[in-house]
Amino acid sequence: MKEQSFNNQPSGLTFIEVLVAIAIALILMAVATPYVMGMLRNAGVSTVAHEFLTALNYARSEAIKRNHRITICKSSNGTECTVNGGWEQGWIIFTDATNTGTVEDPSQILKIRRPLGSGFTLSGNMPVRNYISYVSNGSTQYLSGAFQAGTLTLCRQSRGVKFVLARAGRVRTESHECGSL
Repeated sequence: MKEQSFNNQPSGLTFIEVLVAIAIALILMAVATPYVMGMLRNAGVSTVAHEFLTALNYARSEAIKRNHRITICKSSNGTECTVNGGWEQGWIIFTDATNTGTVEDPSQILKIRRPLGSGFTLSGNMPVRNYISYVSNGSTQYLSGAFQAGTLTLCRQSRGVKFVLARAGRVRTESHECGSL
């Protein structure tokens, strides 16, 4: 017959060991939280920047494809352009066959973007403050026919992206530190 042996050694963690483990976890979380929040903020800016760039490229390609003027303008209600406020309130892309810069029929609207999330600003310098209009060759023009080029700036706290619109209608992006010149 085999003899059973019992180990009288206690198993598990002591209260002190659990407290030390919790303290270490809290310290690590306190150190990591600002970095994680920064990464999330940067991801939010990158997502919105990509979405706006996609909207501009879509408007340009539709102008070429349809052989008509396509306009993207800031819009607070999703049905008409506005000259008040910034682009962060949303925008619409529409077929502008009459070259007036206005939506004359809701069926002209191709895409609607509702307001950006809290904390975002998106503003353009004078040439692109209210609208960007692409013509059939893919270039940008004012409604008057003059060429249109400008810069729009997307910001959320200190992180930002600039969209530089060339006369040919192409857009390039560059990182921007908001709050700086």
